[in-house]
Amino acid sequence: MLKVANFSFGIGEKEILFDVSFAIPKGAYLSILGPNGAGKSTLLKCLLRLHEKGNSEGSIEVAGRPIESYGQKELATLISYVPQAGGWIPPFTIVELAKLSRFPYSSRLSSLTRKDLAAVDRALELTGLGPMRERPLKTLSGGERQKAYLAAALAQETPIMLLDEPMSFLDPHHTSDLEKLLINLSQDEGLTMVSVTHDLNHPFKSGGYALILKSGRALFFGEVEGLLRSGILETAFNHEFVHLSHPVTGRPVILAE
Repeated sequence: MLKVANFSFGIGEKEILFDVSFAIPKGAYLSILGPNGAGKSTLLKCLLRLHEKGNSEGSIEVAGRPIESYGQKELATLISYVPQAGGWIPPFTIVELAKLSRFPYSSRLSSLTRKDLAAVDRALELTGLGPMRERPLKTLSGGERQKAYLAAALAQETPIMLLDEPMSFLDPHHTSDLEKLLINLSQDEGLTMVSVTHDLNHPFKSGGYALILKSGRALFFGEVEGLLRSGILETAFNHEFVHLSHPVTGRPVILAE
């Protein structure tokens, strides 16, 4: 579904990504990790084609076609985006935001169809936001607002979803709740998920693949079990970690010393 080959990107004199390559199949879950300033969010924006004014080399393919061959609306039927919950809050209710995400399928002059409304209702149901659909985003907690952004992306009905640190600003309860929801969407709905995260344990919960960026370069790409290879995480973050097994699930657990 996504193939990035020898991709480099910069803005002006600043080089941000260098020769990055990876490929993931339909329904895969890819966790992108790396220290601050590694180029993780920039890579997501390149996958969304929001950095067209930058200088790039290499290629990005979406569903087997070069990303530049898509019109913006057509690309929006394939890729949706979930931003961080912090920052500016749009002046909409939950349901208004979800309805706006149907823009790839309608014109400015047309009203929402039954199919559009059904997609919105299903997205709110999947995220558990149906009962509070009329709540303004500004009245929501960080966890509720993050779910609202996720509902909007789901209402867009794309096979690929990009998420930029979706668990940021969330307490442990909302983090666990949202994490389970994302994993279920990948496994049960067959969505291809690409998630930037600072949680080193998230890839072991989601499974699938991991990409580690450091200083704009791909230090590692492969199945998440490869993160346990000696020195990968230590090299990426210039820090020592303790590798344990969860006493209940048996999953690997990474702790910072």
